[in-house]
Amino acid sequence: MRFETNAISPPLSVRRDETMRPSGAVAQSQGPRALEEYVRPQHISSPSLLLMARLILVILCSVSTMELAFSQERPTKSPSAGQVTSEQIHQWIAELKSENYSARESASRKISRHLDEALQLVVKAAEEESDLGGEPLLQFLGFVGQDALSSEGRLAFDTLKKIAEERTTNRAVVAQKILENISIQMRELAMDRLKRAGVSCEDRYLSVLTRMKEIKSALVIDQRFTGTERDLELLPWLFDVQFVKLEGPAITREVLALVAKMPKLNSLQIIETSLQSSDIECLTEAPDLELLEILYTPIDDQSIDILERLPVFGDLQLFGTLLTAKGAIEVVDRIDTANVFVGRGGFLGITCEPSSLIIREVIPEGPAALAGIRTLDKLVSVDGVPIGNFDELRRELAKSASGEKVMVEYERPMVSFRRDPTSDAPGMRQVEYTPFRVEVTLGRRPSDVPR
Repeated sequence: MRFETNAISPPLSVRRDETMRPSGAVAQSQGPRALEEYVRPQHISSPSLLLMARLILVILCSVSTMELAFSQERPTKSPSAGQVTSEQIHQWIAELKSENYSARESASRKISRHLDEALQLVVKAAEEESDLGGEPLLQFLGFVGQDALSSEGRLAFDTLKKIAEERTTNRAVVAQKILENISIQMRELAMDRLKRAGVSCEDRYLSVLTRMKEIKSALVIDQRFTGTERDLELLPWLFDVQFVKLEGPAITREVLALVAKMPKLNSLQIIETSLQSSDIECLTEAPDLELLEILYTPIDDQSIDILERLPVFGDLQLFGTLLTAKGAIEVVDRIDTANVFVGRGGFLGITCEPSSLIIREVIPEGPAALAGIRTLDKLVSVDGVPIGNFDELRRELAKSASGEKVMVEYERPMVSFRRDPTSDAPGMRQVEYTPFRVEVTLGRRPSDVPR
């Protein structure tokens, strides 16, 4: 029987650098297979000797495990939620105002580890602090408020808002600056996440009332939205967005309620949604609105009481809803804080001069274009009712719904040149209007073109 001397020596790479040998839990987890690399009998032919070698491996493994267990430092057990006392927390709060940086950082870490128990006491201390101190407490609340989506973050943020409302105190100024920083960070986070979910926010031209208007930071949630309501919970952080357009069947009561919480909401379009009358009640909590347009959405006469309570102080436009003729009259009579217009939703597809009714543009493939009406034609009547300006045109079109037919009379300019045969002077250009009468099948108003 013979053992090779290298049978109990570590591999060559380990001999060169002992630090490469597995240690701690790694070596322990490897067990006999790892130690077998260090103690490997060579040329053993007897079964009894092989059994003895395996016994040696087991003994060495046990000894190694015991050595590792005693050599490693036992972790200090962190205090559980029930072991921290209010006295400790008050001590940490006091240390937040220490002149020693290390003491402040240590106190901040301790409070953070026990935030569930400590935050209420920090909030109370911040609210009771005099104007001459307390800035470290506000800064800590600002640190917690950066995670404004958590319950702790919201509490910290709301506390800072309450202190900022003092306005003239020094700590109010500090709180305002902290809130501004948090708001900017949260807006960037919200915008990035919403854009990835298919929400667009950019300067663009949108149809507002009966005209195209350039809108700054127009927020659009439509069929391109692929996110969840969790994503839309970030909407209230878009503190600079004033115009929101909601379009499509994916718009729910919950989505509308989140939009209503946007702090600077000023104008809102709701287009071709499945919202019912009761769903729009959440808009009673919205900021004051200069414009609310509801197009092709099945709200009915049950919405009248709710519409009367909405904070709309500019224009309320209702197109293609299920309001009855009686309900439309009641809405107009009961709401005196806004300019109210109710139409059944028929869309002609033109823009024209407000006073002369000379057509400036015909929407391609729109109802008027399909009926042969062209630019520079002059509208005269709808269903036999003479019209002299745009308001009268809109009033007559409001009587009809999408898919219904109306008879439109218009005049087309014909240019001719007349020359006096007895004179050498060139001919005079003359414009004469030729009357036309055509039946038009009204369509639905698209959201991105004027009426």
